[in-house]
Amino acid sequence: MATSSTSSTNNVSMKSSDKADSKELTEDEHKESTVSLDESQNPVRPADCAFGWIPTLAVMVNYMFIFGASNSYGVFSTYYLNIKFPNTPATTLSWIGTLITTLMLGCNIVTGALADRLGYRLTAYIGTVLCTAAYILASFSNQVWQLILTQGVLFGIGASFLLAPSISIPPQWFEKHKGLASGIAVAGSSFGGLWFTAATQAIIDNLGDKWALRILGILTFAVTSVMNLMYFRRVPPKPRKHLFEFGAAKRLTFWLISLETFTMYTGYWALTFYVGTTARLFGGSIQDGSNLLLVLNAGSAVGRILAGVVADRFGNINTLLVSLILTVVIEMPLWMKATSIAPLYVLCALYGMVSPTFISVNPVIVATQFDPSMLASVMGMANLFSGIGVLTGNLSQGAIFDKYDKRKQFTNTIIFSGMFILFASLVTFAMRTHVVRRTNRGAGGAKLTLKEYFLQKV
Repeated sequence: MATSSTSSTNNVSMKSSDKADSKELTEDEHKESTVSLDESQNPVRPADCAFGWIPTLAVMVNYMFIFGASNSYGVFSTYYLNIKFPNTPATTLSWIGTLITTLMLGCNIVTGALADRLGYRLTAYIGTVLCTAAYILASFSNQVWQLILTQGVLFGIGASFLLAPSISIPPQWFEKHKGLASGIAVAGSSFGGLWFTAATQAIIDNLGDKWALRILGILTFAVTSVMNLMYFRRVPPKPRKHLFEFGAAKRLTFWLISLETFTMYTGYWALTFYVGTTARLFGGSIQDGSNLLLVLNAGSAVGRILAGVVADRFGNINTLLVSLILTVVIEMPLWMKATSIAPLYVLCALYGMVSPTFISVNPVIVATQFDPSMLASVMGMANLFSGIGVLTGNLSQGAIFDKYDKRKQFTNTIIFSGMFILFASLVTFAMRTHVVRRTNRGAGGAKLTLKEYFLQKV
């Protein structure tokens, strides 16, 4: 009887334990399946797992709205310059598009640090609200200064809140396919430029520029609000005493990356902002300018994904260096020698495929050279120089177009753009040399021969 009683007690105990384990498992599963702004409760998953494509694709969709505004601003620029404000200097109007990208990148030094501290989702939702407000307020603006404050300043700050976590997600989730994941995510900006450009032009033609701004604002709020829920981070943030990662500034690699992005962004946007006006000088219509931007963004979408594949195969810095040299070779002769609209289509297709490689590859270089858990902060610090480059480049190009090209040609504007991109390639070459030497010293290797140096995958 005693034995039977003991056995019965054990059975009850085991059943009780099984129920407790089942309850605990259910709670854990529920916790993993619940999307919350508290990212500390997210389960840690391995790199290269299939789940990583969920946040990566969410980033791709959000990039459509983050960069779609700047990539398609050429439509608004052409409309403002030729129809709405024909007597306003190009330098003044260029402030709108300039401030979108300048603040989107420049404010990253703060929003990147906030993303690591507040969490990716909360930071992204702040961006969603600000971008939506910017579009709606801009739709009620009738003066250039009002558009500068709304479509330029407010949207740029909001886009920075969305960009900070977006940059950091794809490189966190992958090791073998960092470049491909980053390329696919960043390609969203080109896909966004495609339909943003077409949609903006169509709405302006049929409903006017004010309704174009309102509709884009509504779409931005609806889509990014859903995508933000899928902003999962794989690497949990480390405890921090300071808001900024000043330790990164002690490394030469950081300053070379920052100088490369500064010089590249100084020259990069010239074609995007002025190809529509170039078409008008050749007797084309506003629709021709819009079509050229579509080709530019289509080429960019393909190029950014291919850049990721090539970078995984041959190295990120190697891919970046070759793409910068090719950008100069493509831009300067094709744009300077163009005398009709047809060559501009070839220029936009090739420039779009090659030039944006740095946007795909730079976050991967940072993720490779620095701690991935601090990626948003380090990229934010580097992007401060990107923002300064955009501000310097776009305002200088507007002044050059007004004063030296007399709004009748683009020779001096093209030279300015090409020389800064060429300088970016020289900085990238210096960065490659530094990384190869540091890596070789760290591995305790012998001095590399010239052939071994050029064959290094970095």
